[in-house]
Parts: sequence; C-alpha cells; structure tokens
Amino acid sequence: MKEEEKIQLYNDVLSAWGIGNQVFMVMEETGEMLNALAKADRGRVTKEEVITELADVSIMMEQMAVHFGYEEFMVEKERKLNRLRERLETYKGRGI
Repeated sequence: MKEEEKIQLYNDVLSAWGIGNQVFMVMEETGEMLNALAKADRGRVTKEEVITELADVSIMMEQMAVHFGYEEFMVEKERKLNRLRERLETYKGRGI
C-alpha cells in the first residue's frame, strides 16, 4: 500500500472509531506484543506469532503518528535513527 493510501486509511479509521478507542487499541496491541516477546524468549510462541503482534503495533503506531502529526513523527524518527547510528559507531569504536 502506498504511503498516501495508508495515511488516508488511518484518517478514515480515526474518523470512524475515534481517537479514544484507537488509543485503547494501542494499549491492547502493545500488551499482546509484550506478551508474545516474553513468550518468544522462552520458546512458547512462534516467530510468526511475534511478527503478527509487531505488525499490529506498527499499524497502531502509524495511526497515532497520523493523529498527532505524521510529518513531525517522521522527522523525529529520522533524528532518532541518526542518533542510534552515532551511538553504534561510538560503541564499535571502543572495541567492545
């Protein structure tokens, strides 16, 4: 799905179900993802189950970004990715 189509879909979902319901869904999906990750660490769920929960959370996060400011979100995400790259380079530079 193209970026513009996703943004329109998220706006439609937010209009249909409201931000309050979608915020609650963020909490629910995040909890399910955390449970899947904890179980994966102990070998109690499959990789596919974890991926499903990661996808659900990613979709909910994108909805929240659309609601609160998608462009600002993308700028902040890029800034944080750059910071992560710098931290990794520093870490590698220490010879650890």
